[in-house]
Amino acid sequence: MNRHLQRPLPARLSLLACALAALAAQAQAQTAAQDAPAEKPPQTLQRVEIVGSSIKRITAEGPSAIAVYKRSDIEATGATSTVELLSKMAAVTAFDDGNNSNSFSAGATSASLRNMGAQNVLVLLNGRRLANYAFAAGTDTPFVDLNTIPLAAVERVEILRDGASALYGSDAVAGVMNFVTKTDYQGIELAGKLGQRTAGDQRRGEFSLTAGHGDFDRDGYNLLAMVAASRREPALAGKHSLTRSTDLRPYGGLDLRDTGRSPGSIQRIDEGYRKAHPACPAAQVEVDNIGDEYCRTDIAADARLGPTLERVNASLMGSKSLGGNTSLFGELVLGHNKTDWRGGYPTMESGVDHRVTPGMAAYVPALGRWVDDKGVVHENSPLQAYRSVDEAGERGTRSLVTSSRALAGVRGMAGNWDWEAAAMFSRSRGDQTEFNMLKRDAVLNALAKGGYNPFVPVNSRAAAEALLTDITKQATSTLNTLDAKVSNPELTRFLGGPLGMAAGVQFMHESMKEVADPQLAAKNIENWSGTSSDGSRKVASGFVEFNLQPNKATEIQLALRSDHYSDFGTTTNPKIAVAFRPNSDWLLRAGFNTAFKAPSLPQMHMGSTNAYPGEGIRDWIRCKPMGLDYNQCAYYPRLTYVPNEQLKPERSDIWSAGLAFNPSKALNTTVDLYYLKQKDSINLLDGQYLIDHEFDIPGYAELVTRDPRNPVLEQRYPGLKNGRLKYLTLPYMNVGGVETGGVDWTLRLEQQWAGIRFWLENEYNAILRYKSAFTPDGDLQDRVGGYSQEKWRNTLRVGGERGAWRVQLNGLTYAGVLNVSSPAVLQPGVDPGRMPSRTVWDLSVGYTGWKDLKLNLTVLNIFDIKPRFSTGYGGFYDDRYGPIIQLAARYTVR
Repeated sequence: MNRHLQRPLPARLSLLACALAALAAQAQAQTAAQDAPAEKPPQTLQRVEIVGSSIKRITAEGPSAIAVYKRSDIEATGATSTVELLSKMAAVTAFDDGNNSNSFSAGATSASLRNMGAQNVLVLLNGRRLANYAFAAGTDTPFVDLNTIPLAAVERVEILRDGASALYGSDAVAGVMNFVTKTDYQGIELAGKLGQRTAGDQRRGEFSLTAGHGDFDRDGYNLLAMVAASRREPALAGKHSLTRSTDLRPYGGLDLRDTGRSPGSIQRIDEGYRKAHPACPAAQVEVDNIGDEYCRTDIAADARLGPTLERVNASLMGSKSLGGNTSLFGELVLGHNKTDWRGGYPTMESGVDHRVTPGMAAYVPALGRWVDDKGVVHENSPLQAYRSVDEAGERGTRSLVTSSRALAGVRGMAGNWDWEAAAMFSRSRGDQTEFNMLKRDAVLNALAKGGYNPFVPVNSRAAAEALLTDITKQATSTLNTLDAKVSNPELTRFLGGPLGMAAGVQFMHESMKEVADPQLAAKNIENWSGTSSDGSRKVASGFVEFNLQPNKATEIQLALRSDHYSDFGTTTNPKIAVAFRPNSDWLLRAGFNTAFKAPSLPQMHMGSTNAYPGEGIRDWIRCKPMGLDYNQCAYYPRLTYVPNEQLKPERSDIWSAGLAFNPSKALNTTVDLYYLKQKDSINLLDGQYLIDHEFDIPGYAELVTRDPRNPVLEQRYPGLKNGRLKYLTLPYMNVGGVETGGVDWTLRLEQQWAGIRFWLENEYNAILRYKSAFTPDGDLQDRVGGYSQEKWRNTLRVGGERGAWRVQLNGLTYAGVLNVSSPAVLQPGVDPGRMPSRTVWDLSVGYTGWKDLKLNLTVLNIFDIKPRFSTGYGGFYDDRYGPIIQLAARYTVR
């Protein structure tokens, strides 16, 4: 084990301890029940609507697996944002915290269930959809930015761990996340939170003001307003021992120090080897195993390791009684998110058109002179420069995204019927600017005619600025809906028990438009590409849901929804789920449903996007006649990604089965199994698959562009009949599939002892199977167990409360993984090694001893558990920056 790692307590011991505690709590609960006095008659409980059903119910446990996190649970985690909260849940298998500066959607956050990606999770705010983030992730994946949901306004989070297209339509494949905000609040609440790393950097602050007026039951109205603002600064390289150098060789990795900083390195094309520039200090020159030299520069102490994040959210929610059990309601939610990332320098491309030859202004004759192994002097070799343009400062990314959501509706009761209708407008609009980008035409002009010389160690700032420009892309995503539904928890009696029913219709219009900067569209920016898209569609949907209770022990949920899309047609999805209660302690449940993911608007309507393969494409139709082996047969043609208006939706079949054991208020545990099979998954046509079947599958040959045939080569190599690969056109296609299955286990214990209320909560998620394929006839390959997809995660929360004090310890354990991205890339006979499991502990201490004031101190990663290092991943896999201390205060005026 690497000496920088600390091994956590084995996860199996944590699970065993939880099981033993459960048995002890059950015994104590039974004893207490025998000695306790007779209970008072139960109070009438109010029915509420919970995610996963449109029929109001009293109990949360039912035919589907649902997790509910209350406001007290949220505050005890110490989370400062919605995505940070979700990252502490075992059911959330992956998330994007917005720290990737190379992302097409820098600064935005998302989360995944079942390792199916954010695109397969439906995100709701108060039971309704939000517009997707203005910029798609990658080139084609829209998602809801969780930054648009301010954590300060969230009263509870509901997570449905099951498919739900039969109720909600597209995207509800791996599950549904519903964020429920405060309602019917009276008074004023001020809240603030300050924190930073113990090293003194990554400072963060949050402030919120909530004000509510009017008691709906007494006054007939309620108005609730909230504003929240937050700022988080980046970590600094020099503050942390593991980030002070990008030379990772001491940990078993590679030397990642920058090789482009001035003066960089050069290559004499005739000589073939790369050499450090003569002006490079000898201490910075390194030679690799094939003889190429590099001039390396380490990271600066003040280098920022993430973006500066600034967020402002405001909401206004109201309800007004019209009398007769009818009321108006409305929501207005606004957001302004700013992400500012600075770091790195623009680098010149190193293609053939960037070679400098004698006669060009940038040519340096002394650098073009070299001596071969026989002592022969060669003159005038063409030169290639490998360096960044760093005289004008760092490059950066600034993203400004505004979001808005306006909702107005009316709801009421007529007899035993609840009814509701609403109209919603939701939009996300973004401007993303890249600073200090190199203009290709200006670079080529400088090489040929002068101005900036890459072979000179330091140019003037003015010469560098002449090559640079800022580029901006703009995007807008909108979602407009009109919906209506009715529900009745007991429409009639059927098979001896109540029959509940809900039905509804929805009309939706969504659009997404992204406009690239003109210079980017003209391919005039060095080492950079972008996307554009322009598409819209209309959707008309209808659903019906039944809840049957033929006897006191059995509950059956039946649902059916049909969605008609203007661009690909109609899809209909059913659901059946059954819950059986043999007695008051046990619940058994099972279900089946189908779900779908509609093709995204970029997949159907985006502009073409260019890229190059990371791994060479083997063109055996040329390589075999030429006698080339696997390593020699590697081509890197330009790849052009294009949309496909003929795409079909991705379709999934989902099975589930589970049980819940709840013998008393002190003990509750659930175990749920799931299996999901997805077909017609949308992926880009694989470049290697295209070449392998170029002449076998009709239409594939038209997607391949080759150079003209070479008669000289064809005479030398009999059987060679095709030109060299030049371009490949790769459309999005329904060519993949996924099979996955796993188990979720939850446990909650609560006991009173010596005046202290104790609790223990555990959540465990294991992915027992995850296989996928990305080609039409490809075999499903195992993808779970590498660092891209862990096999399991576990969250343990242990706490106690007495009087005004509350203490909770949160432990999040990640499974040990193979030192590769997935088992599918394992090489026969090669042991990649493993990264051990890792447990991180957070401590939360709360105090409520002062009237109307609540204080909370949180220490994240209190034991300073070090990150794991992966040679396969190429660096530290976990957070490298150490503990965070946060102090929060909440003051209420009634």
